[in-house]
Amino acid sequence: MKRCVVVLAAAVCAAGLLAVSPASAVSAVSAASPAAVSPRAEGSGWVGSWGTAPAPAARDGISRDGLDDRTVRMVVRTSIGGDHLRLRLSHAYGTRPLTLGRTTVALPLPGSPAAVVPGSAREVTYDGGAARTTLPAGAETFSDPVDFDVPAGADLLVSIHLPEPTGPTTWHWLAQQRSHVSEPGDHTADPTGTAFRRTETSWFFLTGVDVRGADARGTRARGAVVAIGDSQTDGVGSTMDGNGRWTDALARRLAADPATGGLGVLNKGIGGNRVLRDGTETDRPQRGTSALGRLDRDALAQAGVRTVVLYEGVNDLQLAPYASADEVLNGLRTMAQRLRERGIRVLVGTLTPFKDSPFWTEDAERARAELNTALRTAPGFDAVVDFDAAVRDPADPRRVRAAYDSGDHIHLNDAGYRALAEAVPTAGLAGTGERAGAADSGRAADRTGAGCRAAAPARAAVRGGATHRAATTDPARAAVPGGATHRAARAAARAAITDRARTTDRRLP
Repeated sequence: MKRCVVVLAAAVCAAGLLAVSPASAVSAVSAASPAAVSPRAEGSGWVGSWGTAPAPAARDGISRDGLDDRTVRMVVRTSIGGDHLRLRLSHAYGTRPLTLGRTTVALPLPGSPAAVVPGSAREVTYDGGAARTTLPAGAETFSDPVDFDVPAGADLLVSIHLPEPTGPTTWHWLAQQRSHVSEPGDHTADPTGTAFRRTETSWFFLTGVDVRGADARGTRARGAVVAIGDSQTDGVGSTMDGNGRWTDALARRLAADPATGGLGVLNKGIGGNRVLRDGTETDRPQRGTSALGRLDRDALAQAGVRTVVLYEGVNDLQLAPYASADEVLNGLRTMAQRLRERGIRVLVGTLTPFKDSPFWTEDAERARAELNTALRTAPGFDAVVDFDAAVRDPADPRRVRAAYDSGDHIHLNDAGYRALAEAVPTAGLAGTGERAGAADSGRAADRTGAGCRAAAPARAAVRGGATHRAATTDPARAAVPGGATHRAARAAARAAITDRARTTDRRLP
């Protein structure tokens, strides 16, 4: 089998574009963004069951230091099942080649952290049967398909040995789920959690689990809903290890209804993320590439995507340098247009209240109200999810209802996130556009023998194991098709707001 790896170059080159009008936003992003960049097969039947959004390492800690001869055992929650799975892995923000060693997937033993149900572990291979693979900096890849009865709505344990120093990791920092890091050595086959002496509330390198076929109940995977968002989509404030995010509640709701059974839900929220600016522009790079810049990777490139929920913008309004409601609206409309051009249905969420939270101001509140009013009537979206109405306090609509408040007055508790999930209109989530005929569409081939085609304009992807030219994932240095540099495009797009605020960026917990 031929190896299929994509090196991300211009995939995030729209990361910092700030739309100043719908027309200019669309033209600027179109010039700077490639098509979907993940290797997938048209009609192969793969559908996303679990997903998270990768981000750069923080400025200190385990993500910056990296891992060396350690095994990471990560817990992920499926939304739909199948009879085969494959893992999606990312080295998008790496600085050196990454060696992925022995890898296993298993069912967790209830009540025993990091322990495996006896007999459930399966070996995961790469590149047509290899026990390990090496990715150049900036690359993403899939594992080989694994014959595995994947349960819907259940936890999996994915264990990856990292035999060589990784350098700064590509990770997801706010997992709301404990992962387990071992003492030195390959502990991927360990049935117990004895060797896993350290816990982290983050995921490392793993960004997705795709499934195909039918689960034990006969329900077939038939499409995915992707949620693009910030810390509320990430589930900050929900119960640790409790799968209390609004996307988890939505997945349970869809699974319980025969009309929507088989639809996966992929959580692509990142704490502190913005529509218009990258985390690298602040003191917290782990806030990730802007929603505009990561749309191709985190939405368009997902297996079987039929619908995308855009629920983001509060950080653009409350964190300096501030954006206006119009600028955020234009960014959301730009994303919606790109998605709808690909036949993907787009839902947009109103922003929930946050009065009494650390970053609330009268100006931010006015901008939130203005944006919500515009979203409720704005053209260009297939439906509006009124998250604001679902959780606001009737006595003071600027505040979250006390029963839904996690305690910081901006993030929700489990009940609040369930209220968000209940607000999502489920009619039509399966989509009717160009993707409706295939559970997994894309621009490159699956690892079933066909070659891997590069996702334009990032021509660094290689075919058949040839050497990869590692292209930078730094959007400020990436080239824009047509001869202009991305740095120049970013500077031009930002001219409308760079004078708005010169203050130091405030922190989002």
